[in-house]
Amino acid sequence: MTQGPVPAAVRPRRARTALSVVFFVNGALFGNWVLRIPTVKDHTDADTGPLGLALLGLAVGALLSKQVSGQLVARYGSRPVTRVGITLSCLAVILPALADDVVTLGLSLIGFGAAMGIVDVAMNAHGVAVQDRLGRPVLSSLHGVYSVGGLLGSLAGGGAEARGLSPLVHLALVGAVLGCVALAASAWLLPASSDLAPKRAEGGWARLPAGRRLPLVLLGFVGLCGMAGEGAVGDWGAIYLRDDLGTSAQFAALGYSAYSVAMAAGRFLGDRFLARWGDVRVVTWAVTGAGCAFAAGLLAGHPAAAVCGFAALGTGLSVVMPAVFSMAGRMGGQTTGPAITVVSSIAGTGFLAGPPLIGFLAQLTGLPAALGVVSVLALGATVLLRFATSGQPAAAGLPPARTAGPVT
Repeated sequence: MTQGPVPAAVRPRRARTALSVVFFVNGALFGNWVLRIPTVKDHTDADTGPLGLALLGLAVGALLSKQVSGQLVARYGSRPVTRVGITLSCLAVILPALADDVVTLGLSLIGFGAAMGIVDVAMNAHGVAVQDRLGRPVLSSLHGVYSVGGLLGSLAGGGAEARGLSPLVHLALVGAVLGCVALAASAWLLPASSDLAPKRAEGGWARLPAGRRLPLVLLGFVGLCGMAGEGAVGDWGAIYLRDDLGTSAQFAALGYSAYSVAMAAGRFLGDRFLARWGDVRVVTWAVTGAGCAFAAGLLAGHPAAAVCGFAALGTGLSVVMPAVFSMAGRMGGQTTGPAITVVSSIAGTGFLAGPPLIGFLAQLTGLPAALGVVSVLALGATVLLRFATSGQPAAAGLPPARTAGPVT
């Protein structure tokens, strides 16, 4: 980077603040949505199996849009794609509230998932650009802000539920307010020129370094294992507490809230841990503890134990995706957008397709047993991570700020 007082001292820090707002808004949108799932489930008269199939629409929409988003980031830079993606997400959050049956719910979730897929790739690519210019890890704290957004969004959703506010009115207000906030803040993002790929690097998978393709795929599956837990808590946590453990709707909101608080705390501390002990060691310790603690909470079969299990899961999974995206960005080199697309597409499948899978399993074994899959996946992530990072020095740590070009 061409050094100068504005880009070196001001621009990256302002961009980090702006990107924090984008992450917060994205988390708040999802947090508001997941706490209305039980109400939408009742409104559409959907059983767990059909509801799981409808939730698959999120995965389909996100998976398709992420392929486009990575190419757009490479061609136009992550700034404009981030701004467009977060705007579309704020508009699309209202779509599930318009559904009257499980079919239209699935179609509306395709649209919502597509919008969230666009911003997911772009904002993480922009996070890699910001931390490269700051010369230190910041993605974990950015994901922590996402968790804070999810927490406050879930509390807002629980409050709207308790006051009898319809999902349509509630989500429309949320989308309008958060959309204005995100657009205003995103004016401080780094210029589009800060992470444009060279023309020869455009083209996605085919342009990724040959020796990095399999490691990137494996990193994606590490993220899949971790994000399956996030999706499970978001989509099924409140239903498990309300329907299986017999709690009130207000208490059911505590499951996702406890998970979000724990995840936010872990992520705000994560940058320090990752810088000191390294990505592989920290992630291995974290997901192993998460898998064991969550299984214990399910086996106890008590509401308080379940909430504690959600909190332990949030703490353990907090560093997984920030570390995975950081490693992917470093492995991708000048093709950051396509590299993050590969990892995000695979990992996002866990976040969005994992809950429908749990819904299908719940039809056969019951929801508590189906949620036990989350613990199995968490432990499996440690094995995949070892293979993904074997012989990959780029995954070991954060290099000095790169010299890609001016950000004035």
